[in-house]
Amino acid sequence: MFEEQIITYLQSYEMKSTDMEELSGRIGRRLTEQPCMPDSRVAGNCMLQYSWADEKQREAYAALLAADMDEKTKTQVHPAFVSIISQMDETDMLLLNRIREQRAMPIADCYLSRMKKSGSFSGKTMEDMAGSMKLIMHMTTFLPTDGDYEHVQAAIDNLLRLHLIEIHMQEERHALEEIQENEYEDIYMLFQQIIEETVTQLCSRYPECRERRIRLHTGNISFTAFGSRFLRVCGI
Repeated sequence: MFEEQIITYLQSYEMKSTDMEELSGRIGRRLTEQPCMPDSRVAGNCMLQYSWADEKQREAYAALLAADMDEKTKTQVHPAFVSIISQMDETDMLLLNRIREQRAMPIADCYLSRMKKSGSFSGKTMEDMAGSMKLIMHMTTFLPTDGDYEHVQAAIDNLLRLHLIEIHMQEERHALEEIQENEYEDIYMLFQQIIEETVTQLCSRYPECRERRIRLHTGNISFTAFGSRFLRVCGI
């Protein structure tokens, strides 16, 4: 639908005829009204990247161009969206979808912490923040199909760099008994084996670590305003 009009608007940009037909078809399936002229900054860069893109990126470029050729959604399009799509891989896109499903995705950082007495009459122990050792950062319940969590950690870092997501952490870290029967316990159980193996290795090298305790710093991942706008437009 509207493919001929779409090609008329896009034909001034260089692209293989087969890619042009494919792209115009993808755009046409998304439009419900007569298309308008796209912004040259968006159209030119999308078409430059399209030929080298993977399947998910191609769908995102088509969604972006469709939004830019629709009078109702044109104002939501930002030229930076083209570059953002080109800097994302499949894991980034899958993670964005999971965050959208959950609205706020639980996340936890794991530390091996030295405990000290608070100095109060109760004699309660508290965490020595300065003496904490990082074990695993950016833990979530999301795992890619290959099960390699380092890909997820890299995806989180990349989405933060692109300003699509933000992380809000709680002020205090928690002992394991304080996270029972909630979403953070699910995260810990997913990583329990690798955490315990890491702690065992540290204790064998540094015997003083045996006195330390595992603590979790918990929080949530959510979209920035820019990230929400990107998802609405590009339909990742």
